[in-house]
Amino acid sequence: MRHPPARLSATLIIASVLLLLVLRSLPTNPEPGPEFITVEGGAFMAGNFQVPMRAPDGELTVQWVAQPDQAALAPYPVEVNAFAIMKKEASNTLYDRFLKQTKRPARWQPVKGDGDQAANMPYDEAEAFCIWLGQDNSLDMRLPTEAEWEYAARSRGQPIPWATDNGQWQSGRNLPDQGNDTDKARTGTFPPNPLGIQDMANGLHEWVISDPARDPVHVRIFKGGSDQQASPRNTIPTRGVVFPLSAATINAKPELARLRDHKVGTVYFQNATARCVAPLKSNGPSPVSTTPNTILPPAFDNVTDKPTVKKASG
Repeated sequence: MRHPPARLSATLIIASVLLLLVLRSLPTNPEPGPEFITVEGGAFMAGNFQVPMRAPDGELTVQWVAQPDQAALAPYPVEVNAFAIMKKEASNTLYDRFLKQTKRPARWQPVKGDGDQAANMPYDEAEAFCIWLGQDNSLDMRLPTEAEWEYAARSRGQPIPWATDNGQWQSGRNLPDQGNDTDKARTGTFPPNPLGIQDMANGLHEWVISDPARDPVHVRIFKGGSDQQASPRNTIPTRGVVFPLSAATINAKPELARLRDHKVGTVYFQNATARCVAPLKSNGPSPVSTTPNTILPPAFDNVTDKPTVKKASG
Protein backbone atom coordinates (compact mmCIF):
# COMPACT_ATOMS: atom_id res chain seq x y z
CA MET A 1 0.00 0.00 0.00
CA ARG A 2 1.44 3.37 -1.00
CA HIS A 3 1.32 6.43 1.28
CA PRO A 4 0.31 9.68 -0.33
CA PRO A 5 3.31 12.03 -0.86
CA ALA A 6 2.01 14.53 1.73
CA ARG A 7 1.78 11.85 4.45
CA LEU A 8 5.28 10.55 3.58
CA SER A 9 6.80 14.05 3.86
CA ALA A 10 5.15 14.63 7.23
CA THR A 11 6.47 11.29 8.50
CA LEU A 12 10.01 12.16 7.43
CA ILE A 13 9.82 15.56 9.10
CA ILE A 14 8.60 14.04 12.39
CA ALA A 15 11.32 11.37 12.25
CA SER A 16 13.99 14.00 11.59
CA VAL A 17 12.82 16.11 14.53
CA LEU A 18 12.83 13.08 16.84
CA LEU A 19 16.33 12.11 15.70
CA LEU A 20 17.57 15.67 16.33
CA LEU A 21 16.11 15.64 19.85
CA VAL A 22 17.79 12.29 20.58
CA LEU A 23 21.15 13.54 19.33
CA ARG A 24 20.87 16.67 21.43
CA SER A 25 20.17 14.54 24.52
CA LEU A 26 23.34 12.47 24.04
CA PRO A 27 26.38 13.50 26.12
CA THR A 28 28.83 15.64 24.21
CA ASN A 29 32.58 15.58 24.50
CA PRO A 30 33.60 17.94 27.34
CA GLU A 31 35.63 20.98 26.41
CA PRO A 32 39.33 20.48 27.18
CA GLY A 33 40.40 21.66 30.62
CA PRO A 34 43.81 22.69 31.94
CA GLU A 35 46.77 20.34 32.30
CA PHE A 36 47.96 19.55 35.83
CA ILE A 37 51.40 18.80 37.27
CA THR A 38 51.77 16.51 40.29
CA VAL A 39 54.03 17.88 43.04
CA GLU A 40 55.19 15.43 45.70
CA GLY A 41 55.04 16.68 49.27
CA GLY A 42 57.99 17.64 51.43
CA ALA A 43 59.36 20.27 53.78
CA PHE A 44 61.44 23.36 53.08
CA MET A 45 62.34 26.82 54.31
CA ALA A 46 59.73 29.11 52.80
CA GLY A 47 60.00 32.88 52.59
CA ASN A 48 63.15 34.81 51.79
CA PHE A 49 66.54 33.14 51.31
CA GLN A 50 70.09 33.96 50.23
CA VAL A 51 71.96 33.04 47.05
CA PRO A 52 75.25 34.11 45.45
CA MET A 53 74.62 36.81 42.85
CA ARG A 54 76.91 37.95 40.07
CA ALA A 55 76.73 41.69 39.33
CA PRO A 56 77.11 42.99 35.74
CA ASP A 57 80.75 43.82 36.48
CA GLY A 58 81.39 40.20 37.51
CA GLU A 59 81.59 40.82 41.26
CA LEU A 60 80.15 38.00 43.39
CA THR A 61 78.12 38.75 46.51
CA VAL A 62 75.70 36.79 48.68
CA GLN A 63 72.32 38.53 48.65
CA TRP A 64 68.80 38.05 49.88
CA VAL A 65 66.64 37.13 46.90
CA ALA A 66 63.88 39.60 47.88
CA GLN A 67 64.66 43.13 49.00
CA PRO A 68 63.21 44.87 52.11
CA ASP A 69 60.62 46.80 50.07
CA GLN A 70 59.11 43.63 48.54
CA ALA A 71 57.15 42.36 51.57
CA ALA A 72 58.80 38.92 51.55
CA LEU A 73 58.33 36.80 54.66
CA ALA A 74 61.32 35.94 56.84
CA PRO A 75 62.49 32.33 56.37
CA TYR A 76 60.25 29.79 58.12
CA PRO A 77 60.07 25.97 58.03
CA VAL A 78 56.94 24.43 56.57
CA GLU A 79 55.72 21.00 55.48
CA VAL A 80 53.73 20.75 52.26
CA ASN A 81 51.49 17.81 51.38
CA ALA A 82 51.37 16.49 47.82
CA PHE A 83 49.15 18.37 45.40
CA ALA A 84 48.35 18.79 41.71
CA ILE A 85 48.76 22.28 40.26
CA MET A 86 47.75 23.83 36.95
CA LYS A 87 50.64 23.76 34.49
CA LYS A 88 49.73 27.20 33.12
CA GLU A 89 47.88 30.25 34.36
CA ALA A 90 44.13 30.35 33.80
CA SER A 91 43.37 31.45 30.24
CA ASN A 92 40.65 33.81 29.07
CA THR A 93 38.98 30.92 27.25
CA LEU A 94 38.65 28.96 30.48
CA TYR A 95 37.65 32.06 32.45
CA ASP A 96 34.93 32.95 29.92
CA ARG A 97 33.55 29.41 30.23
CA PHE A 98 33.43 29.81 34.02
CA LEU A 99 31.68 33.19 33.80
CA LYS A 100 29.09 31.84 31.37
CA GLN A 101 28.33 28.65 33.29
CA THR A 102 28.07 30.45 36.64
CA LYS A 103 25.99 33.26 35.08
CA ARG A 104 28.42 36.00 36.11
CA PRO A 105 28.95 39.29 34.24
CA ALA A 106 31.30 39.13 31.27
CA ARG A 107 34.93 40.07 31.86
CA TRP A 108 36.50 43.43 31.10
CA GLN A 109 37.18 44.50 27.52
CA PRO A 110 37.57 41.14 25.77
CA VAL A 111 39.71 41.33 22.67
CA LYS A 112 39.26 39.06 19.66
CA GLY A 113 41.84 36.28 19.70
CA ASP A 114 42.89 36.73 23.34
CA GLY A 115 41.62 33.34 24.49
CA ASP A 116 45.08 31.91 25.19
CA GLN A 117 46.17 34.91 27.27
CA ALA A 118 46.20 34.88 31.07
CA ALA A 119 42.84 35.85 32.59
CA ASN A 120 42.72 38.88 34.89
CA MET A 121 40.24 38.26 37.74
CA PRO A 122 39.52 39.67 41.21
CA TYR A 123 40.29 37.50 44.23
CA ASP A 124 36.75 36.37 45.02
CA GLU A 125 36.21 35.23 41.43
CA ALA A 126 39.55 33.39 41.49
CA GLU A 127 38.32 31.47 44.55
CA ALA A 128 35.02 30.66 42.83
CA PHE A 129 36.84 29.76 39.61
CA CYS A 130 38.89 27.07 41.38
CA ILE A 131 35.81 25.58 43.05
CA TRP A 132 34.03 25.49 39.67
CA LEU A 133 37.07 23.96 37.97
CA GLY A 134 37.21 21.25 40.63
CA GLN A 135 33.57 20.38 40.12
CA ASP A 136 34.22 20.23 36.38
CA ASN A 137 37.09 17.77 36.98
CA SER A 138 35.61 15.88 39.99
CA LEU A 139 38.37 17.26 42.24
CA ASP A 140 38.45 19.30 45.43
CA MET A 141 40.21 22.40 44.11
CA ARG A 142 41.22 25.75 45.57
CA LEU A 143 43.84 28.45 45.24
CA PRO A 144 47.31 27.42 46.45
CA THR A 145 48.64 28.55 49.80
CA GLU A 146 51.65 30.86 49.62
CA ALA A 147 53.90 28.03 50.83
CA GLU A 148 52.55 25.62 48.18
CA TRP A 149 53.08 28.23 45.48
CA GLU A 150 56.69 28.86 46.53
CA TYR A 151 57.38 25.12 46.89
CA ALA A 152 56.19 24.50 43.32
CA ALA A 153 57.94 27.59 41.93
CA ARG A 154 61.21 26.48 43.55
CA SER A 155 60.85 22.91 42.20
CA ARG A 156 60.20 21.40 45.62
CA GLY A 157 62.03 23.98 47.65
CA GLN A 158 65.30 24.41 45.77
CA PRO A 159 67.13 27.75 46.36
CA ILE A 160 66.41 29.39 42.99
CA PRO A 161 65.40 33.07 42.57
CA TRP A 162 63.11 32.75 39.52
CA ALA A 163 60.72 29.96 38.48
CA THR A 164 62.41 29.39 35.11
CA ASP A 165 63.97 26.33 33.52
CA ASN A 166 67.37 27.09 35.11
CA GLY A 167 66.51 29.52 37.91
CA GLN A 168 68.09 32.40 35.98
CA TRP A 169 66.45 35.42 34.37
CA GLN A 170 67.42 35.30 30.69
CA SER A 171 65.33 37.89 28.87
CA GLY A 172 64.10 36.74 25.47
CA ARG A 173 65.00 33.08 26.07
CA ASN A 174 63.21 31.82 29.17
CA LEU A 175 61.32 35.04 29.99
CA PRO A 176 59.85 37.94 28.02
CA ASP A 177 62.15 40.39 26.28
CA GLN A 178 61.26 43.63 28.01
CA GLY A 179 61.59 45.55 24.75
CA ASN A 180 59.27 43.28 22.75
CA ASP A 181 55.53 42.90 23.39
CA THR A 182 55.10 39.90 21.07
CA ASP A 183 53.51 36.89 22.82
CA LYS A 184 54.10 38.44 26.25
CA ALA A 185 50.62 37.66 27.55
CA ARG A 186 50.16 34.18 26.04
CA THR A 187 50.19 31.34 28.53
CA GLY A 188 52.82 28.65 28.11
CA THR A 189 55.08 30.75 25.87
CA PHE A 190 58.35 30.16 27.74
CA PRO A 191 60.11 27.00 28.98
CA PRO A 192 58.74 25.40 32.17
CA ASN A 193 60.59 25.08 35.45
CA PRO A 194 62.10 21.64 36.26
CA LEU A 195 58.73 20.40 37.55
CA GLY A 196 57.09 21.29 34.22
CA ILE A 197 55.18 24.37 35.43
CA GLN A 198 54.98 27.51 33.26
CA ASP A 199 54.18 31.21 33.68
CA MET A 200 55.21 31.54 37.34
CA ALA A 201 57.82 34.22 36.52
CA ASN A 202 55.85 36.04 33.79
CA GLY A 203 52.29 36.58 32.57
CA LEU A 204 50.12 37.91 35.40
CA HIS A 205 50.61 37.92 39.16
CA GLU A 206 48.83 34.99 40.82
CA TRP A 207 46.47 34.93 43.80
CA VAL A 208 47.38 32.70 46.76
CA ILE A 209 45.74 31.96 50.11
CA SER A 210 47.21 34.14 52.83
CA ASP A 211 48.35 32.74 56.18
CA PRO A 212 46.40 34.31 59.08
CA ALA A 213 49.38 33.62 61.34
CA ARG A 214 51.51 35.96 59.22
CA ASP A 215 49.07 38.41 57.60
CA PRO A 216 46.03 40.40 58.73
CA VAL A 217 42.79 38.55 58.01
CA HIS A 218 41.43 41.21 55.66
CA VAL A 219 44.37 41.30 53.19
CA ARG A 220 44.99 39.11 50.13
CA ILE A 221 48.34 38.06 48.68
CA PHE A 222 49.58 37.69 45.12
CA LYS A 223 52.80 36.05 43.98
CA GLY A 224 54.93 35.59 40.89
CA GLY A 225 56.29 37.64 38.06
CA SER A 226 54.47 39.59 35.39
CA ASP A 227 55.07 41.10 31.97
CA GLN A 228 55.63 44.55 33.41
CA GLN A 229 58.90 46.42 33.04
CA ALA A 230 59.94 45.84 36.67
CA SER A 231 59.23 42.11 36.57
CA PRO A 232 62.90 41.02 36.96
CA ARG A 233 62.59 42.20 40.56
CA ASN A 234 59.70 39.80 41.17
CA THR A 235 61.64 36.86 42.51
CA ILE A 236 59.90 33.87 44.11
CA PRO A 237 59.82 35.19 47.71
CA THR A 238 58.43 38.62 46.73
CA ARG A 239 54.75 39.17 47.34
CA GLY A 240 52.03 41.76 46.89
CA VAL A 241 49.62 42.70 49.67
CA VAL A 242 46.13 43.84 48.57
CA PHE A 243 43.41 45.45 50.68
CA PRO A 244 39.67 45.15 49.91
CA LEU A 245 38.05 47.86 47.82
CA SER A 246 35.46 50.08 49.47
CA ALA A 247 31.98 50.47 48.00
CA ALA A 248 32.82 54.12 47.23
CA THR A 249 35.88 53.09 45.22
CA ILE A 250 33.96 50.48 43.23
CA ASN A 251 31.09 52.88 42.49
CA ALA A 252 33.44 55.70 41.47
CA LYS A 253 35.35 53.73 38.84
CA PRO A 254 33.47 52.84 35.62
CA GLU A 255 35.92 50.02 34.89
CA LEU A 256 34.77 48.28 38.11
CA ALA A 257 31.05 48.39 37.21
CA ARG A 258 30.80 44.60 36.93
CA LEU A 259 31.85 44.29 40.59
CA ARG A 260 29.15 46.54 42.05
CA ASP A 261 26.90 43.63 43.02
CA HIS A 262 29.65 41.91 45.00
CA LYS A 263 29.49 41.95 48.78
CA VAL A 264 31.35 44.90 50.30
CA GLY A 265 34.72 43.86 51.72
CA THR A 266 35.11 40.86 49.43
CA VAL A 267 36.46 42.57 46.30
CA TYR A 268 40.24 42.53 45.99
CA PHE A 269 41.16 43.87 42.58
CA GLN A 270 44.63 43.48 41.11
CA ASN A 271 46.09 42.42 37.76
CA ALA A 272 46.24 38.84 38.98
CA THR A 273 44.99 35.45 37.89
CA ALA A 274 44.28 31.95 39.25
CA ARG A 275 46.42 28.81 39.27
CA CYS A 276 44.36 26.20 41.09
CA VAL A 277 45.58 23.21 43.09
CA ALA A 278 44.04 19.91 44.20
CA PRO A 279 45.42 18.27 47.39
CA LEU A 280 46.58 14.68 46.85
CA LYS A 281 47.02 11.74 49.20
CA SER A 282 50.66 10.72 48.79
CA ASN A 283 53.57 10.14 51.13
CA GLY A 284 56.07 11.20 48.48
CA PRO A 285 59.85 10.82 48.73
CA SER A 286 61.90 11.93 51.71
CA PRO A 287 61.17 15.58 52.55
CA VAL A 288 63.59 18.36 51.75
CA SER A 289 65.59 19.49 54.78
CA THR A 290 64.22 22.46 56.73
CA THR A 291 67.72 23.39 57.86
CA PRO A 292 68.74 26.78 56.41
CA ASN A 293 70.80 26.25 53.27
CA THR A 294 74.56 26.37 53.96
CA ILE A 295 75.75 25.01 50.61
CA LEU A 296 75.02 27.80 48.17
CA PRO A 297 74.00 27.02 44.59
CA PRO A 298 75.94 28.31 41.58
CA ALA A 299 75.94 32.08 41.23
CA PHE A 300 72.87 33.68 39.68
CA ASP A 301 73.12 36.64 37.35
CA ASN A 302 71.93 39.82 39.01
CA VAL A 303 69.82 41.44 36.29
CA THR A 304 67.53 43.35 38.63
CA ASP A 305 67.68 46.96 39.69
CA LYS A 306 68.92 46.05 43.15
CA PRO A 307 71.73 48.28 44.41
CA THR A 308 75.19 46.92 43.62
CA VAL A 309 77.30 46.09 46.64
CA LYS A 310 80.47 48.15 46.43
CA LYS A 311 83.85 46.63 47.08
CA ALA A 312 85.55 47.67 50.29
CA SER A 313 88.25 50.28 49.73
CA GLY A 314 91.84 49.74 50.79
